[in-house]
Amino acid sequence: MIQIGKILKQVPIFRMLDKESIDFIVERLKFKTFDQNETICKVGDPGDEMYIIISGEVKICIYGDKNQEQIVAKLTAGDYFGEMALLTGETRSASVIATQPSETFLLHKNDFDVILEKFPSISLSLGKIVSKRLRETLSKATQMPDVDKITSSQGGPSGDLSDIALVDLISFCESNSLTGTMKIDGEDGQGVFEFESGELQNVKLNDAKDDQALDQMLKWTAGKFKIDIKPLTIKKDTKTIGTDSVKKLLIVNNSLVVRKVIERAFKGLGYDVHTAKNMDESLSDIKQSKPDIIISDIKLPDGNGIEFLEKARETGDIAFIFITDESRKSDFEDQLSSIKNAEVTKTHEVSEIVKIVENLI
Repeated sequence: MIQIGKILKQVPIFRMLDKESIDFIVERLKFKTFDQNETICKVGDPGDEMYIIISGEVKICIYGDKNQEQIVAKLTAGDYFGEMALLTGETRSASVIATQPSETFLLHKNDFDVILEKFPSISLSLGKIVSKRLRETLSKATQMPDVDKITSSQGGPSGDLSDIALVDLISFCESNSLTGTMKIDGEDGQGVFEFESGELQNVKLNDAKDDQALDQMLKWTAGKFKIDIKPLTIKKDTKTIGTDSVKKLLIVNNSLVVRKVIERAFKGLGYDVHTAKNMDESLSDIKQSKPDIIISDIKLPDGNGIEFLEKARETGDIAFIFITDESRKSDFEDQLSSIKNAEVTKTHEVSEIVKIVENLI
């Protein structure tokens, strides 16, 4: 099961955040879907959003002078992209296209700026410093390298330093948010550059490391390079492996659209999801599926939320989440005040429902 909070903790710029800060971010995530072959963002677009993939697949592409497409990465459920844009505010240097119907959570830069303002003690600024320092080191790299001079192979791009300068290659990896390794066989041995989400993590050349190794290799005018691209992945929690650990949800709503949107989101996160349109249909399902959590509207065609909760709990102490909004929340909360293990949403946002579910679990 993939949990949004855990995914955020894997994004480099969010690793230093505590649970309170992560929860604050999750509240600001928006749910958005993309059709197959739909462009999510393209070269030159404002870099004002980052995306977390719930389900589906996308490709990261760059284009040469003759507009030929080169795929530099493919990302799937649990992967993310665009996080560096939140730090730099630069326009997109690559296009992202859905290769399958895909569902995502996105975080807008305006919300990210609010996060920085609310938690000034958090060292998110470190990412800006690292990015700025790297750009200063690569100040000679004024444009993307000519991809016509990079040979695309099954293992990744490769070529010769006589055609493309090392600073341009590093800029290429950074600008396209690559995760992987670049190896260069040059005059004094083999240099190894390790990247994660476009950030240069380590540099090695024989016994030399980091700045010392980089200074030596920047003098090279000849050598062969190869970039091994590794798709961004999120480590799965091994504790959730196995059918017994998969949490079961029952979504109850008269609206087919609401049921489908919530169902797709939670299935993409690894939950076992059932749906029903009314109380009667739900009660039949509860006896068989035995859900851990029921997500229900407060008004159903054949009864209200309190009646539904009371009947459902005749089979066991099932957690409830009722979907509502601020206009109806206060009255309903009064009715729930004496009932344990029941929550009420503030909005109909899927991201808020996901947060409540994960807190309950």
